[in-house]
Amino acid sequence: MSTRIREAGGISILDIEGNIDINSSEIIETVGWLVGSGKLNILINLENIGMVDYSGLSILAIAYKNVINHKGALKLVNVPLSVTELLKVAKLDHVFETYPDEKSAISSFFDTEVLLHLRRKFQRLDIHLKVSYKLLGPDAGAKAFEGTVLNLSAAGIYIHTKNILPLNSLLKMSLTIPGQIKKTTTDGRVIYLADKEIQPHVYPGMGVAFVHLDTKKEKAVIDFIDRNATHRADESC
Repeated sequence: MSTRIREAGGISILDIEGNIDINSSEIIETVGWLVGSGKLNILINLENIGMVDYSGLSILAIAYKNVINHKGALKLVNVPLSVTELLKVAKLDHVFETYPDEKSAISSFFDTEVLLHLRRKFQRLDIHLKVSYKLLGPDAGAKAFEGTVLNLSAAGIYIHTKNILPLNSLLKMSLTIPGQIKKTTTDGRVIYLADKEIQPHVYPGMGVAFVHLDTKKEKAVIDFIDRNATHRADESC
């Protein structure tokens, strides 16, 4: 991974190339240097990144907290679809502001009335559903835990629960989607753990990506989200 700093419109832009993972502490250091230099409006450009994993999300979150703690603003631009979906599953899309292009991103630092950034090829639905889950694999036990789904998309769910499991854990999950007779069961992988400081409203909890969600179940989830997103939009009119 490599980083490059440039200035545009009074904003410090951090261009990143390569993967953002556990070896990307350079981002934290660079953002820290900018903050220490009094540059508190920072835009991270993800146009040329390859991949972001859960360790990379944690690094971005640490950099974000540093800026916010100094009363600055850190935003993301040119976010790939895969990263957008990862942010949704981790429920970090409510934390990071993301923009489709540099012009609108730079304007957003100065215009508080700017429209919220364009989102989502895959819709996300805030919801409250009960879910039960248990650990899979050689360390699995018979005990099942319960939690509340606060966020549902075709990519995965965010579970609000006190029974947090380690990152990368494989889970067997079961939830009842309204309007369906049978419970939806599927496997998932823990990809993110909530941060108490920047996500107090959903802490404790974890983002879980669906694993091998079959076509029929995926369609059922998407259809449910489409119906409810449309219904809520109609109600607000």
